[in-house]
Amino acid sequence: MVKQISDRVAVMHNGKIVELADSEELFNNPIHPYTKKLLAAIPIPDPNHESNHDSIVKAEDELVAYKGSEFKEVSPHHWVYC
Repeated sequence: MVKQISDRVAVMHNGKIVELADSEELFNNPIHPYTKKLLAAIPIPDPNHESNHDSIVKAEDELVAYKGSEFKEVSPHHWVYC
């Protein structure tokens, strides 16, 4: 729903913005592990589609190892805490 109604999206984790980008860019190219985890958790309304469980677990592993310290522009209008 967020993708459909928003031009720009900010992802917050522990009270801080960790990723900020145009909606289309964020959904097509998530960079921060927490953003990846959130997107992997989106249910897909197709019973024949595989579960996102493996993607969620992988994103959780990346998040534990991720130690961001600086907010950087990684591409035009796409900012990530890294």
